[in-house]
Amino acid sequence: MKVILRKNDSATSLLLFIYNNFLTHCNKDTIKISSLIQIMKVFGKSETATRMSLSRTVKSGILINKNDGSEVYYTLDSSGRDSINTWNEGMQQFWKRYALRNKPWNKKWYLVNLEFREENKANRSTILEKLQQNGFGILSANTWICPYCQTDELQKILTEFNMNTGVVEMNGEMTINEDMISFVDKVFHLKELEKSYENFIKIFNKKLEETKELYQEEWFVEGGHSLPLLHALGWEFLSIATDDATLPKTLYPAWAGDEAAQLMLELRRILLEATIKYLGKFE
Repeated sequence: MKVILRKNDSATSLLLFIYNNFLTHCNKDTIKISSLIQIMKVFGKSETATRMSLSRTVKSGILINKNDGSEVYYTLDSSGRDSINTWNEGMQQFWKRYALRNKPWNKKWYLVNLEFREENKANRSTILEKLQQNGFGILSANTWICPYCQTDELQKILTEFNMNTGVVEMNGEMTINEDMISFVDKVFHLKELEKSYENFIKIFNKKLEETKELYQEEWFVEGGHSLPLLHALGWEFLSIATDDATLPKTLYPAWAGDEAAQLMLELRRILLEATIKYLGKFE
């Protein structure tokens, strides 16, 4: 089963974040319980809370525990790997779309119409959510559009849910008989996203300036102070970016998402430097 994370400060979210970083930067998916207890303390989690959380993750199929006689180790199970892959894919999908925003646009729209038959109705909300996370905006009840051709991404979604009928795809120029800015705002909910991005910029601009002064300090690195901020940065950014179609600049030039994306990259870069040094103590 895939884990659905509802809270950014849940113990499960934090543990998966820790394992994701170990897996990505240290090529390691097994961690001693003593190390996990120490790392979780930087997030304000007590030893008791950590042990309880680890017990729950084992029952959920996120982690597997084993004892070598002197130490207990926790290794990623299949559900934990699936959750990490889902998170990473969501971030990768955004940066892939964001790269397209800065390229010349052919002025063609990709349109998909889905007919949800009885066998697919139970998955309707999940499929539509995945379309939105791949940069689609809703044109009408079952019709979705995107400024970029997303055939491969659509096929992955349809294959996952075994939906191979009732699907119509079109890619070409489209006549829009209304103001373009008004149209794309309505379809892609740009005003709501812009407010979220502006709030993100306000919060993390301040944190960037603070971190620039601290990230190379020994106490900052050794105390693992980069981890909570790196976790919050990724969580808050992806919660907005996953719904951002990243419209082509020729279509929508002024966009707060551009500043937010660059801020995210810069702050992540310096936090990762401190994070990798800190995690290296536990290899």
